[in-house]
Amino acid sequence: PASPASLFSVDLPCFWIDPEASRRDELITLAQAAGAQLTLDADDPNVVLVVQPWGNDTAGFCVQRGLDSTRCVAIDPLPPLDRHRTLMTSIAATARTRAAALALFSTDGTPATLIADSPGFIVQRVLAMIVNIAANIAQRGIASVPDIEDAVRLGLGYPNGPLSWGDEIGAMRVLDILRNLGAATGDSRYRPTLWLRRRAELGLSLLEDGVDRG
Repeated sequence: PASPASLFSVDLPCFWIDPEASRRDELITLAQAAGAQLTLDADDPNVVLVVQPWGNDTAGFCVQRGLDSTRCVAIDPLPPLDRHRTLMTSIAATARTRAAALALFSTDGTPATLIADSPGFIVQRVLAMIVNIAANIAQRGIASVPDIEDAVRLGLGYPNGPLSWGDEIGAMRVLDILRNLGAATGDSRYRPTLWLRRRAELGLSLLEDGVDRG
């Protein structure tokens, strides 16, 4: 029988999966199921590097970590990997890297999309901003936490309120995404609110209201 990779007319190279990747065990399982070889040697010029940055773009992440951007592909760690996989590479990535990444992460039939290099991918950036806007509303005393949650769920039909989403992702993780987005872009709209920062750093739930106005 044909191997999964042969269905895409791509010979899978050897892959290195970042030891710090948030979903590393899942990525290893996916790679093994696809018949790919894995290695711990990130310096081998024939190896494709798989990373999972939070709030960064691939280029910036490679610079920070000293990785070869021509061989590196990032996969969003936030959405569940059994539904859809969002991949991105830097502008320096080779065609071989892009093709190998799409082949690897599509072999089981799960949709995979390769996007242009973008800080925070798409889902991370959008959700972190939604959480931060809700935190700003709470900080300014415009609405209480329960009212913010109800307004978004009932008024907009979202499955979760924004601060519940923040708790699900992790307040500290949201804070990290915003800080990395701000560092990568220099855009002030990603500046975390004090309301969010204080709760994240103290390990508090974002669903806790309280007097916090400055």
